[in-house]
Amino acid sequence: MNKPGVFIPAIVLVIGFVYFYWQAALPADPVDGFHFQEFSRLPIIDRGRIKPMDTFARISLMVINDGFQTFKPELSEKEKSELASLKNKSNRSAEENKSLVALTGKEKRQPAVRWLLDVMTSRFSDNHIAERHKVFRIENDQLLGLLGLQPRPGLRYSIEEFAGQMAELEKAGKAADQKENSKRDAFDKSVLQLAHHLQSFMEIAALQTPLVIPAGKGEDWKPFMQAALESRNANQADPNISMNPAVSSFGQMLLSYLKNEPLNFNKALGEYKSLIQKELPVQSEVSNFEVFFNHFSPFYHCIVVYLFVFLISCFAWVTAPATLNKTAFWLCILTLLVHTWALGSRMYIQGRPPVTNLYSSAIFIGWGCVLGCIMLEGIYKNGIGNIVGSITGSLTLLIAQHLSAEGDTLEMMQAVLDTNFWLATHVTCVTLGYTATFVAGFLGIVYVMMGLITNTLTPERDKSLTQMTYGVVCFAMLFSFVGTVLGGIWADQSWGRFWGWDPKENGALLIVIWNAVILHARWGGMAKNRGIALLSIAGNMITGWSWFGTNQLGVGLHAYGFNDQLAWGLTAFWISQLGLIGLGLIPRQYWLSSRAATHNITNLAKLQPKQA
Repeated sequence: MNKPGVFIPAIVLVIGFVYFYWQAALPADPVDGFHFQEFSRLPIIDRGRIKPMDTFARISLMVINDGFQTFKPELSEKEKSELASLKNKSNRSAEENKSLVALTGKEKRQPAVRWLLDVMTSRFSDNHIAERHKVFRIENDQLLGLLGLQPRPGLRYSIEEFAGQMAELEKAGKAADQKENSKRDAFDKSVLQLAHHLQSFMEIAALQTPLVIPAGKGEDWKPFMQAALESRNANQADPNISMNPAVSSFGQMLLSYLKNEPLNFNKALGEYKSLIQKELPVQSEVSNFEVFFNHFSPFYHCIVVYLFVFLISCFAWVTAPATLNKTAFWLCILTLLVHTWALGSRMYIQGRPPVTNLYSSAIFIGWGCVLGCIMLEGIYKNGIGNIVGSITGSLTLLIAQHLSAEGDTLEMMQAVLDTNFWLATHVTCVTLGYTATFVAGFLGIVYVMMGLITNTLTPERDKSLTQMTYGVVCFAMLFSFVGTVLGGIWADQSWGRFWGWDPKENGALLIVIWNAVILHARWGGMAKNRGIALLSIAGNMITGWSWFGTNQLGVGLHAYGFNDQLAWGLTAFWISQLGLIGLGLIPRQYWLSSRAATHNITNLAKLQPKQA
């Protein structure tokens, strides 16, 4: 029995499981401190969706803080002085040590829900602590100059630092707003972006958002300030009408936080939570789960482990291929299980099929790529499935991480898309077509790289790689074609026409045509093994265009608005694929694998006379 072949995969699998388990563990609230975790679970309504306070806080901070969901608080001058004094003091009392720990803890990165409470209480605070937090990312040099700011590492600034230039910012914002979008330069866009972020901050500070007060059966929820004013006016008009208990409890929470009274905060929190659970029992449970999901961040940790799978697979080409390929295979399966659980969790929270927007499409495409590659690895056992699965899984989830910075990834659906049937059929089928085409394209990349810069593309691997690519292209052809037809039927039901030459429709058709080109080129003998690989790489360009490019044109029923970063990213992707195709066109005699094979044949020929 080969013990390393059993123990090494088992040990790595256990380490992977412990890593995921450790990342998923929720921190407990301190007994005598503020119960921020409990506060973060409170369900609220924002942009038509019931979500936990935690999600609202993370998204609000992430949007203005350029992707970060935590912040480093800024201590007041008094706190800084006290902290410096305590650090320099050699003989501290127990009370002073406690103060030192508390102040040092304040300097560490804090959760978004803490920032949210600072903003919600800022208008009632004398020191305006929320306006001192450096959370506004400003990177345009011209805008920094307008606001009287100097570039610094991280490019994060506080409202307090540029409050004196608000009039200039407002003037620049009005000028930028009057321009057509196509005529706005980088400065105009930065001004409007900062203005939008400041508006979001002010709305939270004015307690105009989110909707936190349930107004009773059949009535809409209301923001705290509106509900508080209405409740006070009703009480003044008729003293027999008592104050809204939800308003009283939530108001007491804010007041207790402002006065740094954690026990009173926790008491008011318990009262408010009881009221909310009576109003929304099921949604409260979903909110609790969403907080756990937010904390776990499973997709981020899947990226980390997929990268480890890739590294193990690379080492397998150098040493112990059987053991390390098996290790990578099982670790990839573990990560795929977490990926699958996370995908299902989003469906549970949103109550929708897996693909509803660009973010979820990236997650689903990554999941499908890894699943397909695991199946290929299970059949061929050559390590290629591990490499392609880990690459596509990590890259698509990285794309999803970038897309998540746009805001709530579980947003409410547009009316025309509000149908679970077509989301589960057309969208899922088309996305599976994207998935398979990408897998075929990355198999083509592996073919070129193995042949060009390594001596591992043996005739056996050449044949098996081509078989893998061919099988995946057949799968891609089926699902892209069926998905496109289903999309036409949906369009006919929604818009009264089966086909309208919309850019997204054209993109879907291009994928079908290109997969058909690859298959016909193989069947007709026009493309051999290398030709199939290069055509598959070109399929990556077409799929990238259909996935992202058509959405950025600003025309058609599927346009989601132009995004500079996506456009540049897609252009870079196309250039990289063209470069790989160019490398693949280098004559075979210059490929390292071909030269190694020729060398082996020459050596064999030299040995044959001696053996005779």
